[in-house]
Amino acid sequence: MSVHLYKPVGILLALLAMSLFNLAPVLQKSALDRLPPLTFSNVWKSALSLLKDRRWMLGFFVGCFGLLPYAAAMRLVGVAVVQPLYGFGFIVLVTVSRFMLHEKLHPAARLALALLILMPILIAFGDVSGVQYDITQHSTQISIGLFMLTILLSGGILIFFAKKHPICWAMISGALFGAGAVFAQMAITYLSLDELRSAKTFHALIRNEDLLFSLIAMVIAIPLNVFADYCMQVGLQQKTASRFMPIAQTVNNAVAVASGIIIFGQRAAQWHFYLAGLILGLAGLFLLARFKHRPVKSGI
Repeated sequence: MSVHLYKPVGILLALLAMSLFNLAPVLQKSALDRLPPLTFSNVWKSALSLLKDRRWMLGFFVGCFGLLPYAAAMRLVGVAVVQPLYGFGFIVLVTVSRFMLHEKLHPAARLALALLILMPILIAFGDVSGVQYDITQHSTQISIGLFMLTILLSGGILIFFAKKHPICWAMISGALFGAGAVFAQMAITYLSLDELRSAKTFHALIRNEDLLFSLIAMVIAIPLNVFADYCMQVGLQQKTASRFMPIAQTVNNAVAVASGIIIFGQRAAQWHFYLAGLILGLAGLFLLARFKHRPVKSGI
């Protein structure tokens, strides 16, 4: 593929992935409404009830399918571009929520959708670079450790407030998904290093420490995303999907953009376009989260 096509193809793949990621919780929400309350006191029983539900599992597999274009997009354009585009997928979320979950959206949702449509266009004009910093350097690895420790501690503190304020689950899941994206970017970046790709034999490949670091990053990213998804299920059971998800994604965006800039050294050639895209995306998410959406009577 031509280098000039990396960014447009990466953005298109990210939009596809984010659409699938947003369709998944809508399918899962329709299953959660008829399941017993999910708890942390009996996680295995709650998890088993989810795994037994066909509709919830359909949403799970839709989300898993989105991982393929997501990984490709992360390789091409990086986390600072991919994660903010999650907001574009809310076009799928609010549309499907209207017909499947019977959630009647506030009129401001129309303006929100327009802003979310403009967001990826402006981000594309921002011309954001790929990963610049060498993640094999100790200074970069220390930055990753301190950054992730801050994010995970913040999420841990919010758990104590979640029982009284269920919307905290949105912030917790957003922080964890953002942290998972950071480790996913690490895994993909390690796999893309020239030393690993130039390995001539299987023996040389398995002895390459870059492959080991990539596998470690994957091993960390997977349970982070699983736990984030469970927190999301707990929150979705108590809040409407169209209200919960925008707040979760706002936190997710903040973590991803900060990591892209601080850890991976991504830079925008046209900062005004990139920032305008982020602002429009956040404004769209705010409009969706700010106004309470009312359930629609069956048959309407």
